[in-house]
Amino acid sequence: MCAPTVRNPPRLTDSDFTHQDLVQFHLLMTDLLATCKKIAEHHAPEGTWVPSTSDLLGRFGESMQVMADISEQVNRTRRGMHRIANRARERLYHCDNRRSSHQ
Repeated sequence: MCAPTVRNPPRLTDSDFTHQDLVQFHLLMTDLLATCKKIAEHHAPEGTWVPSTSDLLGRFGESMQVMADISEQVNRTRRGMHRIANRARERLYHCDNRRSSHQ
């Protein structure tokens, strides 16, 4: 009985990404950092978080909203980065398949 040969998939390199991929990547990171800065300026204008309420449960609720706002932007950025990498992998896969079909 023959065992199938495991083929290592090609790995992404810098050359697999287009100029547009890089532009999108930089925009995603800029948006992420701008959102974090905006949230920090709103909730910690002097560099230290100052809750809007003295009530402990209110503080917890406010902190959860701050984390949710940051998390939403982080997830948006992560999804965008995955899309960029997936497009590069797709191009690499198609290129690799064309090379192997011509051999």
